[in-house]
Amino acid sequence: MAIGGLLLTPVLGYGTRSLVSSSTPQTSSLLPTGPWAGGGTARIGAASRFPNPFIASLEGACRLACETTIGPCHTASPERVDISDGWDGIPLRLALRIVDEQCRPMPNAVVEIWHTNLTGGYSGRIARMCNNDPADVEKQFFRGYQCTDAQGIAHFNSCYPGWYRGRAVHIHLRVQLGDYVAADRAPSSVTTQLLFADELNTAIFTEHPLYQGYGQPDTRLDNDNVVGGEPDKTPYILDVQRMDDGVMFAHKTLVIQGSGQATACSVQGLRGMRPGPGNRPPPDGSPRTPLSNYRG
Repeated sequence: MAIGGLLLTPVLGYGTRSLVSSSTPQTSSLLPTGPWAGGGTARIGAASRFPNPFIASLEGACRLACETTIGPCHTASPERVDISDGWDGIPLRLALRIVDEQCRPMPNAVVEIWHTNLTGGYSGRIARMCNNDPADVEKQFFRGYQCTDAQGIAHFNSCYPGWYRGRAVHIHLRVQLGDYVAADRAPSSVTTQLLFADELNTAIFTEHPLYQGYGQPDTRLDNDNVVGGEPDKTPYILDVQRMDDGVMFAHKTLVIQGSGQATACSVQGLRGMRPGPGNRPPPDGSPRTPLSNYRG
């Protein structure tokens, strides 16, 4: 049922849960209410407890997902559902549906995601600016890929990411048809990014004990280097639901070309912004200041 434009859905005996719909602008104040959990992916629980957010028909309204840069922080991902490697954070269950231009599910598509830990740092042997702890070079946290099922859906267990200078809070995503190929320049149907609503980010970094010590993100959607030039950012904003126990459930449908060819369109970033020096995420717990024009 809908109350004041907020969609409330009864789900598998867990009562009603606040949902930000895909048609809600990124500036909406209609956000999930109540405290978010901590404890990482151990709090997520069984897959069966989550609703199916993809019941509604797309009715032919398929809009191709557009390309963004793969960025300097990508490296090989392992095949797995839980990508956290034991990191703490707000537990995040992520559901992604892949369909073609006719809105038909794309089974057996390889969906790869990667993002930061709550401190705003990436794992792996990547550009130095991406790591904020030297020990993370040898790790693989918050990286993984899965193949879609018969309905074109892939699920991941993760944690809500941190932020770093010059970027709104985001998750990187790449879709390949066929076998997984780790190389940055490997053929892919789309390489893109999904982000979180500004109001959600503000609330989490203000109120959540695991995140509030890192201060407010210095970048919002409208001045983000990757999506800031898009007049309608809805296609790049995750739909977010709060489960009754504070677990975050996020989901999105992405439309790719069934031929496997790369999408022709590109996401519009801010003009004149290019990668530059001084972009490394700050050390854990240090102040975040708007010094970066990093696009990754």
